[in-house]
Order: sequence, then structure tokens, then C-alpha cells
Amino acid sequence: MKVVVVIPAAGTGSRIGGPLPKQYLKISGKEIIAHTMEKFNSCREVDRIIIAAEPGHFVRLSAIIRKNRLRKAKTIVEGGKTRQQSVFNALKVSGCSAGDIVLVHDSVRPFVSKELIRSTIRHAKRYKCALPVMPVSDTVKKIGRDGIVKETIDRNMIVTAQTPQGFRFDTLFRAFEKAASKRYDGTDESSVAEFAGCKVKTFPGEKGNIKITVKEDLKHAGKTDR
Repeated sequence: MKVVVVIPAAGTGSRIGGPLPKQYLKISGKEIIAHTMEKFNSCREVDRIIIAAEPGHFVRLSAIIRKNRLRKAKTIVEGGKTRQQSVFNALKVSGCSAGDIVLVHDSVRPFVSKELIRSTIRHAKRYKCALPVMPVSDTVKKIGRDGIVKETIDRNMIVTAQTPQGFRFDTLFRAFEKAASKRYDGTDESSVAEFAGCKVKTFPGEKGNIKITVKEDLKHAGKTDR
């Protein structure tokens, strides 16, 4: 059994703005995606890293991999118009066998710990579909189109999803095939698995495992880089 990590990195990062997608912006002199890949490259349980990227950035990405000696980052594949298409493209060239484990991780979550990576692998082995989550601390309201509150939702039953999300390869691949045939586009891999009827096991994520989405996140990341 091997562990393959897929990093979808074909997004434009439009919410941050600027000439470069956010995954290529730097924290402490190093690209965000380099920090991210390093975490998996240094994890002994991980065998291979596949990056799905926009072809116009292949040369840049290859240079980052060489410069940082990311020996497990062996494959760059063309990303799609959506995250789901990018991940599917990576799965098709992964060379995985049915029982192998696939982790999918956001390119702009550079602070993921080895402990969380290993926890995801363990849960994926046991449950086939594994999702790290965080509890919601704020009160959650459901509102109508008119802006009027319809109900207050029990926040003990609400969580936010993180990555890496872990899956047995055959389970995830079949889910992506079904989603493609039904033209379903999920916001993350666990939603694709759910659509295909899979049971997704949740487990505790990490507060520090932030996703860099807007400029304020980038400023925070610069202060908390480790």
C-alpha cells in the first residue's frame, strides 16, 4: 500500500488579486506551495506528490520543486476549470492500486502538521473516507433571501472542513466517475464522496491549519510562519 498526495493548484486566487495566483506568493522568502509540499515531502508515510496546475505555470512549479529538492513531487498534471476536474486529472495518472491511500490537500494550507497528515492516513485506512473538521464557535443562523432569520442552528452539529482529506483510492475514483457522469460538481472531495453515497468519517482538525484565501490571511501567515 502506498500513500499519494494530490495538490490541486490550478486556481487563480482572484480574491487576493495581483499578477500571480496566491499559491506562488511568498512567505518568509518561499512560495506558499513550496511550504505546503515540504510538509508532505518530509513525511515518511508519503510516497508521491502530484500537483495539478495551470500549464502556464509548469516551468515555475518545476523550478520550485528543484530548488527545494522536493523529491516526492514527481508529477505535474494539467489542472481543470474546477477543483474537481483538477483532482480527477491527477487521480487518472496516479498509478494507484485499489487499496492505496490518496490524500487531497489545498495548495494554500502551508501550516499542516505531520501529526494531522498521519492522522488522516490512519483514518482513511480504517474508514475509506476521512475528513478533518473544526467546531464552529459562533452562533449560526439560517436566513431567507429577505435577510430575515428563519432559525438558529445547533452549532454542536456544525463543523468546518479542512484538508488533507483522505480516501482509499478505489472509493474516491468511483465517486469521481459517478460525479462526472451525473455532472455533479462538489466543493471538495468529501462532498463528491457523499454524493456517491460514501460515509465520510470526521476527526479533529487543527486550528493552525489555516487556508490562505484573502490578503488578511496572507498577512497572518507571514506572522505565524514556522
